Amino acid sequence: MALVVVGCTRSIEDPQARPAAPVGPVSPLQVGDLLSPDVMTKDGNLFAEVEPARCAGVAREVDPPFIVEHHPEARDGGHWSAAVGGVEAVVEEMVAVMPSTFSATDALTAARGTIAACRDTPVTVTTMYGRTYTFRVTEAEQPAPAGAILWSLRAPEWNCDNFLAAAYNAAIELTSCGAAGGIDIAAAAEDALGRIEALADTSA
Repeated sequence: MALVVVGCTRSIEDPQARPAAPVGPVSPLQVGDLLSPDVMTKDGNLFAEVEPARCAGVAREVDPPFIVEHHPEARDGGHWSAAVGGVEAVVEEMVAVMPSTFSATDALTAARGTIAACRDTPVTVTTMYGRTYTFRVTEAEQPAPAGAILWSLRAPEWNCDNFLAAAYNAAIELTSCGAAGGIDIAAAAEDALGRIEALADTSA
């Protein structure tokens, strides 16, 4: 007589990772295309430390808070210089492709709140090479285009003009500094938004 033993068989799924959710409409592979065509090099003397820490977003270019706090999928940056009123101005640009869940409106609102909270606050900035400036955070002299915010950092010897532009799942932040101030920041923000729009255009 044969003894047949019947047991329970449990199926175990292969422990495979689930595919990551697609990122779009701007792809992480396109992050370099967010940079201005004026970029000449990756090596600028970035603002590395900011005090008080609560105002880091208005000035820090190393791991810029207005970008990294949204957990970007990809980041890039670049540096160039331009003449402003016959005086050289340096430009630092930081770009990022964000997750598809990124809200450009929320990002701009949060950054705007930080700028407002730090307005007229002395902000001390230390560069990667150890130079220190103490700025006053002020409103920009130009109106911001839709999809961007503008602000300025003012000191007796060095003045910076800044923007944060965000749309779809991408963000571009730019700081331009010089003795006479930075480049036309409103026009630069418009150009940045145009680059995002072109990359996000899925109709082509």
